Amino acid sequence: MDHRAERETELVNQCQSCVKDYVGGGFSPEQQPPKLLWLKKHLPDTWSKAAHLFDLPDWLTFQATGKTVRSLCSVTCKWGYVLERGGWDTEFLKEVNLDDLTGLDKLGTSISSPGEKIPDGLSDQAATELGLLPGTSVAVSMIDAHAGTLALLRYAPSPVCETLCIISGTSTCIMALSETKAWVPGVWGPYQGAVLPNIWLYEGGQTAAGSALDHIVRSHPAHSAELTYSKLNSDLGDSLTDPALHTRTRDVHVIPDLHGNRSPLALPWFRGMISGLDLNSSHDNLLTMYLATVQGLALGVRLVIERLKLHGLRFTYISVCGGLADNPLYLHVLATVTSLPVLVPSGGNMMCIGSALLAQCAAENCSPTVKLESTSSGADYVSYCLIPELVKFYDQKFRVYRHMVDDQLKYREMMKSDN
Repeated sequence: MDHRAERETELVNQCQSCVKDYVGGGFSPEQQPPKLLWLKKHLPDTWSKAAHLFDLPDWLTFQATGKTVRSLCSVTCKWGYVLERGGWDTEFLKEVNLDDLTGLDKLGTSISSPGEKIPDGLSDQAATELGLLPGTSVAVSMIDAHAGTLALLRYAPSPVCETLCIISGTSTCIMALSETKAWVPGVWGPYQGAVLPNIWLYEGGQTAAGSALDHIVRSHPAHSAELTYSKLNSDLGDSLTDPALHTRTRDVHVIPDLHGNRSPLALPWFRGMISGLDLNSSHDNLLTMYLATVQGLALGVRLVIERLKLHGLRFTYISVCGGLADNPLYLHVLATVTSLPVLVPSGGNMMCIGSALLAQCAAENCSPTVKLESTSSGADYVSYCLIPELVKFYDQKFRVYRHMVDDQLKYREMMKSDN
């Protein structure tokens, strides 16, 4: 959610390099080239002293092993590394004023796939600190959301390229995989081998998801410290599949992009919108605003899905983990808004499970693909299906949602200083 580098993002995206094509057509302030440029400009002493520049997962394996191995997942998804074009593009680095990195030592010259074993394993120092044996296998890392994706795919009943994975929390990552490469504007990727070898990843997302819901609820005059989402759900009604519960927002619509739109608009300046405000500050009004925000989050996912479908991707299921996976209201709405069954595995923390799968791959010297293929057919999950009586209602809500998006873009144009 760190958007300090918005100005630097604009500068990076002025470049002509094809590297931009592999991040949906333009870099985000949440990715590393703009952040590196910000660091170089605002903390020049730190910049000049830095011997290595790491993504967090690679920093952790460095601390564990002393090796500067970088994960293909990290450098591909965040740093502008393009495997099919030979990796680092030094001409791109020069063009965006990061020419002092063209030696590549600070960025990393040893790139390995997630789950590969890092040579020599756990260092003596790390082993002492952790109470483990020196040489214990350490896997090449994966970004947390991507590890969650790996675990969700292990539990999914459909082929990996037919499962849309949502890793929810403060923000939301929307992950789709394909055996073929496509260019999807506004969706990060295509990322080669970032989760599974020889598979392309497309990464959508919502910069503010759980954080947007928290903000809307906590800023309402009727909010109190003892209110939980479970309590709000129960106050809405006895049954979360009751059509009357959902249609109370017929005249209230929320776009919860309170911290920019990551995809498919890819506009960090985009902001949230509410239509239907009145003077009501009651608990009942809080319930309506809460419901409308949950619906807005699901409608935002549909916007990403429709962009992916325009470019040939197809899905049989949505699999969800993270904070919103604990909210049955969100899951019912998501299933109905997208007309896709929604699955929630009950195996535990998916990010931890995905990381454990990588560790197992390193210990057994095998690919993550092998671990997915060995999944038992009796995977335990809870499923949510669409509510037929509400399909038309949510189609109407989606049309309103798209109109609100278009309207904000028009407002931005109208308010330009030269108009």
